[in-house]
Amino acid sequence: MSNITSQRRENWRPAPRPEWVERINEEGRWMDIGGIVPLDEQSLLNSAMKATGLSDFGPDDWREPFRVYIKALEEEAELNLLGRIRTRSEILQFLCARLRIEEEYKRHPEIADEEIKQPIVVIGQGRSGTSFMLNTLAAAPSNGALSTWESIYPCPPPEKDSYHSDPRVEAGHQIADQWNRVTPEIAAMHEFDGRIPEECCHIMAINFMSVTWLNLLGQVPSYIQYAPQIDWTQCYAYHKRILKLLQWKNPRKHWVLKAPEHLDHLTDLLKVYPDACIVLMNRDPIKALASSLNLIGTAQWARTDNPLSSNAWDFIISAETSAKRLESIIDLMEGGVVSKERVLNVLYKDLVADPLSTVDKIYDYFDLPMSGEERGVIAKYLADNPRENRPPHKFDMGSDEQIARERELFKRYQDYFHIPNEV
Repeated sequence: MSNITSQRRENWRPAPRPEWVERINEEGRWMDIGGIVPLDEQSLLNSAMKATGLSDFGPDDWREPFRVYIKALEEEAELNLLGRIRTRSEILQFLCARLRIEEEYKRHPEIADEEIKQPIVVIGQGRSGTSFMLNTLAAAPSNGALSTWESIYPCPPPEKDSYHSDPRVEAGHQIADQWNRVTPEIAAMHEFDGRIPEECCHIMAINFMSVTWLNLLGQVPSYIQYAPQIDWTQCYAYHKRILKLLQWKNPRKHWVLKAPEHLDHLTDLLKVYPDACIVLMNRDPIKALASSLNLIGTAQWARTDNPLSSNAWDFIISAETSAKRLESIIDLMEGGVVSKERVLNVLYKDLVADPLSTVDKIYDYFDLPMSGEERGVIAKYLADNPRENRPPHKFDMGSDEQIARERELFKRYQDYFHIPNEV
């Protein structure tokens, strides 16, 4: 662990937990919570099969990452009682979704004939405006983003006429809203809601190939170390399989997608989605990094009494590792591995200053059609959802000395994409 990263971790402090959360976890300190809330393979698989009445999980490529992950949870995550309950519940959601997806394809093999055309893929460092960009683009009626509820409950496939009235909307919302109930301060950092666009990492977790979402459920450094062995092309092939199912009865002209993983696996993504329109969000990386640490620490505090106690999140909160991640896209473009014309650079400051013009720029750059009516819908969404309505996200930026050291690490990235300093 670098001195820079260590200093940021040591300076971070969580907010007090709600009393009801603290009381549950306090009771758990006197219990055998591992026995009460098991995370072993057989218990999880049996529970999922019993809940669905199904037994076919499909191809076995998910099993090894699944086993690595649950072993890491048991040995490394230090989950408290409420954290363990929530994490087991979410793993069961992934397993049940897998079983139902495979059953749906057996009954309706024609789903495989669905086509995904020119998905708009938003990539970038966390806290760089990627969610704002996703939500804005998803407001266009012909676009489709993964809603949180359908990411949790993809089967039966959602239908156009009942998409907003489906009972699973409320069920998914209650699951997502647990984040806000357990850690109320997280609402100022990230929006958790069953009805809003969700990141792709949630459906990638159904295949147990999601570094960010799985790590959010419990810090798992050994799973992070294992992740380079994952066949990420296969991961995106399964991702596409889910999108086909979701659009089968609820057509979407262009998917709008987003996940932190896409930045690290862009070449694999393009093998599966060769006509993807890549929107790269760029913001002062130090401001984004400090904001990310606060979000991640808070998310971990929801499930463990020892947040940020491992290097599991260094790929996002370490300045050295983050700088290398962000430079990787430069290397791909300069090396001709990814065409420069395939990637549109969008500055956070431009998006915030004039989001509608930024949308126009994206559509013009990728030669995507947009009607006046659609543009009007996006404009109304922006007017109805002003950013100033969100509670302010307050976090420690660090000392001047720390910022100066980190600034040097990010110099190549900032110079290449002309990213202004915010601190």
